[in-house]
Amino acid sequence: MTAEVTSRALPRHRTPHRLIWLAAGLFLLVLSVLLALRMGARPVSWGDIWQSLLAYDPDAPDHIVIWQIRLPRVVGALLCGGSLGVAGTLMQALTRNPLADPGLLGVNAGAALGVVLCTIALGITDPAQFIWAALGGAALASGLVFILGGNAPSRTGRLILAGAAVSALFYALIRGLLLVSRSSLEVYRVWVLGGFDNVTLDMVSTLLPFLIVGLLLAFVAGFSLNALQLGESTAQGLGVRVGLLQLLTGAAIVILCGTTVAMAGPIAFIGLIVPHLARATAPADVRWLSLYSAVYGALLMGLADILARSALFSGHMQAGVMSAILGGPVLIWLVRSKGVRAL
Repeated sequence: MTAEVTSRALPRHRTPHRLIWLAAGLFLLVLSVLLALRMGARPVSWGDIWQSLLAYDPDAPDHIVIWQIRLPRVVGALLCGGSLGVAGTLMQALTRNPLADPGLLGVNAGAALGVVLCTIALGITDPAQFIWAALGGAALASGLVFILGGNAPSRTGRLILAGAAVSALFYALIRGLLLVSRSSLEVYRVWVLGGFDNVTLDMVSTLLPFLIVGLLLAFVAGFSLNALQLGESTAQGLGVRVGLLQLLTGAAIVILCGTTVAMAGPIAFIGLIVPHLARATAPADVRWLSLYSAVYGALLMGLADILARSALFSGHMQAGVMSAILGGPVLIWLVRSKGVRAL
């Protein structure tokens, strides 16, 4: 009943228009994957790529390069980009604020603090084992932000300020902890930039179930988030349990962001940019926006990684740095175009 009422209140796009943009995104995503598999210090032909994917030979050097280096990196970029895109869409729908982003609301900082504590206290350096510490830190940061942000109708602006404060506090704690552990500093120095150099297929298989759970929670929450766009009072009148919805959506955000941080480090601005790209081409339905954001987020993260590995940066730039370079101007444009009061 709630889904029917809210869907009528939302603007509709014609199905062909919807499918054209989605198909275009998927087509570009496939092209970016093929380009990423071919790019690198060792030249690999298109024939070798197809042969390695269809009939892997463990003794062929080109096949080893593709399966052990490039393919894990590509898969990691797509999973992280898609997850951050969905998390950003959920966060902006939940707070009704176009500036909401896992980095701006402290979720990435909390996950990073959990990883640093895990590294210092337990001596763990394998990113695949960071997951529980990252999830715990992300949950802690989210809880603090929503407590500080309050529950008033005008809390959306306060959430951004609370997120900035929590991020500053957690990153200050991280810097203080790293001063007492040089070995942790070396691990953190590479990991904090956000990248996919250390991603392996074993790591992907370990973390993939967490991402699947997060995406399933996001899909379930999408039905009621449509009603929340009309206001909390209206959503409650339509039968939505707002408190439970916030908890469910927050759990999805924490799982998606925490898993991404454990895999690749804190990557900024993907969760900010992608939802705006999705809203420009998709219906105002959180479920469709999440689908578009998953595709666009994977595409944008993949392109950022390709650009970071290009000859323009001598192959030494991290994908997280490229996403920040792309996202900074978008953030400035959002503030100037919408105005501070509107945010």
